[in-house]
Amino acid sequence: MPLLKLVHFAGLLCWCGTLLYLPALIAAGTRRSDPLFYRDHAHLTRMVFNLIGTPAALVAIGSGTALFLSQGLVAGWLIVKLSTVAGMVLCHALCGVLVLHVERAPEQSVSIRCRFLGVVAATFVTATLWLVLAKPF
Repeated sequence: MPLLKLVHFAGLLCWCGTLLYLPALIAAGTRRSDPLFYRDHAHLTRMVFNLIGTPAALVAIGSGTALFLSQGLVAGWLIVKLSTVAGMVLCHALCGVLVLHVERAPEQSVSIRCRFLGVVAATFVTATLWLVLAKPF
């Protein structure tokens, strides 16, 4: 059980970090005029999403599910927390959509969408953390 919690915490740390970092990284890729920068930056952005963010999300969700099932815990705060995690998953998917959008049209600015996504992701991460620590109901 402690090892499973450690794996869950490590996965969450990596996933939340990339979820908060990706909107800024995506927005930064639309500010240069050098085509070589676009190619390398798009590759870096896709690599962060595919090789760090997505596996970390899968580890966090899988280990969290295993923790939930092993403890047999059912509470109101847990249902709400799972809803906020679903919001984080939606933010993750939207980051993927923005990565693809910037790869296809690097000249187009997506900074407003990235700012909005960053605020929403930070809200979901904060709400999830609060629900886990406070267990309000």
